[in-house]
Formats: sequence, structure tokens, C-alpha cells
Amino acid sequence: MPKGYSILLADQIKKADPTLLGVKLARVCLDKDIPVSDVADFFSVSRMTIYSWFRGDVAVSSKHTEKMEKLLSRLK
Repeated sequence: MPKGYSILLADQIKKADPTLLGVKLARVCLDKDIPVSDVADFFSVSRMTIYSWFRGDVAVSSKHTEKMEKLLSRLK
């Protein structure tokens, strides 16, 4: 398990719907050990928002969708 993620969060990400954009980003960040705080800074949102996206609790807003898709294509 990457050092920046709790076992609970990593488990929640693995169980979340893999078709959701936020969950896709979560899996890449988990794999590459990208800190949640860096992702939050990149999108200018709170870490709580990132955790919600990562768990699939909240859909990524349309305001952030295009930026997230571009980021995912670069990180994969």
C-alpha cells in the first residue's frame, strides 16, 4: 500500500465504481503515490472534496471534468 493512503481509503477506492472519473483518478494516484493534498491544490478544492471524488461519493463537477480527463491521460 502506498505510504500516503490509509488502508481504509485504499479499500474504499478499490470497492468504488471504476467507471466514475474521480475513482479513476484515485486509482492512478494510489498507484503512483500522488498525495491527496497535491490533487486538491491542482484542482483548487479541499482535500475532503478529493476524498469524496476518490470514494465515488460525489460526482466530479462539470467545471473540473475536462481538466481531470487531461490529467488522467497524462498520468496513465
